[in-house]
Amino acid sequence: MGNRHSYGMIGAAYDLTLRTDDEPSMTKVAIQPPAPRDIDEAALQAQLQTLVGVCARLGQVKPVEEVLDELLAETRRLVPAEAGTVYLIEGGSLRFVCCQNDARPDLCVAPQVQTGASAMAPASLKGARVPLDERSLSGFSAKRALPLRIDDAYALGEGGTYRFDPSYDRATGYRTRSVLVIPLLVEGAPPIGVLQVINRRRDDGTVTVFSPSDEQLAMAVASMASILVRNTQLQAQVQRLHLDMIFRLAQAAEFRDNETGAHIQRVSMYGETVARTMGMPSQWCQNLLFAAPMHDVGKLGVPDAILKKEGPLTDGERDLMKTHTVIGGQILGGSDNELLRMAEQVALTHHERWDGKGYPRGIRGEEIPLAGRITAVTDVFDALTSARCYKPAFSLDKSLKIIAEGRGSHFDPAVVDAFLRSRDTIESIYHAYRDTLAGAE
Repeated sequence: MGNRHSYGMIGAAYDLTLRTDDEPSMTKVAIQPPAPRDIDEAALQAQLQTLVGVCARLGQVKPVEEVLDELLAETRRLVPAEAGTVYLIEGGSLRFVCCQNDARPDLCVAPQVQTGASAMAPASLKGARVPLDERSLSGFSAKRALPLRIDDAYALGEGGTYRFDPSYDRATGYRTRSVLVIPLLVEGAPPIGVLQVINRRRDDGTVTVFSPSDEQLAMAVASMASILVRNTQLQAQVQRLHLDMIFRLAQAAEFRDNETGAHIQRVSMYGETVARTMGMPSQWCQNLLFAAPMHDVGKLGVPDAILKKEGPLTDGERDLMKTHTVIGGQILGGSDNELLRMAEQVALTHHERWDGKGYPRGIRGEEIPLAGRITAVTDVFDALTSARCYKPAFSLDKSLKIIAEGRGSHFDPAVVDAFLRSRDTIESIYHAYRDTLAGAE
């Protein structure tokens, strides 16, 4: 049974039908002139206005995963469709980004945003992946850079080039019927991802098949969104380069204190995780990701005799050590750059306490900038879980217990609550970037 692929924007002059036989080399393409039809100008204008609105919403600055999540939602609203998924092509495979399902909200999966350091994380921290081959619907669409419009997924059978995998339906009780698969294409470049919308809905809520005009509309939205996604990916590459440079420069201070590069990576990623859990805007979270590695840059101004001393510090030495916060603030201060202003706050206030008993200024509560309050928790947690010359590494459970006990005294209660709610991600970061030091007690 052939599958029909319609190309072109709204009002296209020709309709191309591609029939795929069992043998890929036997692909045939027929170009048919359009049948005469009345043009509903009002409907066409409404569709064009809708597309402009979609493009504007998708064009807002945000992580690529959020762009794709909105792309799926907008496409499902326009077509309309009951459910859908999105995949990104990364490293020769398809990375699952998100799933939406109006009929089964319990099956929805929100996108796992991967920006900055989290985008540099090992595969264990990233979304699920599937092979990029022509056996699956998404794989075929990505490899061939072709859309698929399928009336009944279960009617495909086993003999064709691609096939539908019903295992998800069997496991969840969901029933996939009609499917529209759209590759995300940028001119002059290979596909960057795949959009799937499932079960076209009539006005009364019943499921029907997708029409050629549905396919054209979905491709129009995907075409605009693909450019935005690619631009976002390029921006993310530049940001990762900047973050790598920040890590390398921050290590200059950490190495003088017998710290490891993994320490600043963990503190940075812990902080971004907590900020997102607290619902802070994406740009704010990203700024913290870049600012947190510089929290101890002031140690460049502390004598080696104090930084590397193996025994306990005298009162005078401890006072000198505390000046690293003020020195860090001075090194980073005086800039009009939003990121460096946050880095200054973090360096100056990450040793302040919620109860006002911290240093260097002894400020309390919300007088302490939020970036400093978050870094206070993540820095202490990382110190607890890391081995030092004067103590072994504490276990995760013991360290989390100590953080919880500091709620309302040492730490901002809201930050502690968000940190504890983020335990799964915190543990993943801990294991992925763990120092090769003595075992935890």
